[in-house]
Amino acid sequence: MLITGYAVLLAFITVLHTTTAVAQTGVTGARETKPVNVDSVKRVSRISAIKELRDDINALASAPEWSSANLGVSVISVETSEQIFASDPDKYFTPASVQKLFTTAAALCLLGPQYRFATSIYLDGDILPGGKFDGNIIIRGGADPSNSAAFGVNPEEYAEQFASVLDSLGIQSIRGTIIGDDDFLDDLEYGSGWAWDDLSYAYAAQVGGLNIADNSVSVKVVTPLTVNDIATVRIAPPTDYVRVVSALRTVDSTGVTDVRPTRELRSHIVDLVGTVVAKPVADTVTVNVSVENPTIFFLNLVRDALVKRGIRFRGALIDVDDWHEQIVYDSVVRVATFTSQPLSQIISTVNHTSHNLAAECILKTIGKESGGEGSFAKGAEVVRAWMQNIGIAGNTVNLVDGSGLSRFNLTTPRQVCMLLNYMYHHELKNTFIASLAAPGENGTLKRRMMGTRAEKSVHAKTGSMNNVSTLAGYVTTKDGEQLAFAILMNNVVVPMAMAHNFQDLICMRLASFARK
Repeated sequence: MLITGYAVLLAFITVLHTTTAVAQTGVTGARETKPVNVDSVKRVSRISAIKELRDDINALASAPEWSSANLGVSVISVETSEQIFASDPDKYFTPASVQKLFTTAAALCLLGPQYRFATSIYLDGDILPGGKFDGNIIIRGGADPSNSAAFGVNPEEYAEQFASVLDSLGIQSIRGTIIGDDDFLDDLEYGSGWAWDDLSYAYAAQVGGLNIADNSVSVKVVTPLTVNDIATVRIAPPTDYVRVVSALRTVDSTGVTDVRPTRELRSHIVDLVGTVVAKPVADTVTVNVSVENPTIFFLNLVRDALVKRGIRFRGALIDVDDWHEQIVYDSVVRVATFTSQPLSQIISTVNHTSHNLAAECILKTIGKESGGEGSFAKGAEVVRAWMQNIGIAGNTVNLVDGSGLSRFNLTTPRQVCMLLNYMYHHELKNTFIASLAAPGENGTLKRRMMGTRAEKSVHAKTGSMNNVSTLAGYVTTKDGEQLAFAILMNNVVVPMAMAHNFQDLICMRLASFARK
């Protein structure tokens, strides 16, 4: 009902403007007319158009639903840097995933769009007659976050490539250890300010130097056919590294399907609780759960691929942090290196789908490549320094992670618009804008603003967490002017659909804005 109310309000504003315009125009009849100063009329028209726009947005923001919320809005013309609209533009807000705009823009400028993450295999030993390898195998990670379905990569097939390399060398059995070296990044796997009850879910997966399958498993619950049946549970990718214990109850059609996973810290056991509705035709409910120690998870999938290849291995899987001696890479043999897709493609997925793990790997990699340390703190320090260099006063932004998952992140609508303005004039403008979600396209805006003028005019980044909803990006107006906007909403206690509707109405109004 409230969505309809907003639509009525917008329609009323439009009718009001039309009526006012007619009243002001009037009918001259036979009265004497005077020459018109065209420039003066155009100037008055432009001022009137902006005033109407501001009045409309203020009318939307004054709705009672937002009386207890904190709203900050900034709209600027990226062609002239003119402030078109501002409401609390310098107040600080938790940006949620709009934070990714800072991370990805800095990465494009500092690492370059062609930067690629690399993962290598090393042999520390000898291949003996009969295909026996006597020694250790080292898999050295470079923080590649793209080995998952989100980036078009099948994790099982990716792990199979490592087994294929060893098979191609004639190795039939391994007598030694497989070591996972994740030291490209530090060992702090969670960002400061992440909520503890998020950590069981894939969107808050541990950040490491060796990543696969988004450092998570998909727990697929197949609904039972009758209330007397038990739901079937499967894991993808298949692995015995994670164990699922189901306490799900089967209910009839009067109930609801509500599957909730929990995983204790440092545990490999996932507990499923809740209810599943029995259905005549089997359906699948999927929950994505993070794993403990992504490095060992990675090695487990590689070991499973070795077994499928018929390569015998009975040794241990070891995180390099638990290895008893320093690895000297000059004295071991690199036999293969796998590189990721270019950073520009990874960033497109990050911004279209709001991929948290990749954003964090990118932030830490910025710290590693530009500051010598692959940590949250160093990555944030480098990004703030970059912001300072482009005129955004990075020292006033509280930036603690790359994804926006932390509530310790704080920024202002004006700072977000300044970033958007800078990137609009950068040589990588097209790459950056193309990375943003758009209505009707796969991504976080797929079902928003459809059938409106904004559908073909908006490219933006969404942000969402409990009581926080944000949207920032670019919109093309009715007469082709390019605007940058940031809508940051905190302390939102109404349903998120209403916050999205509020943001969409502002975008629709901006898309219909015309100075002429």
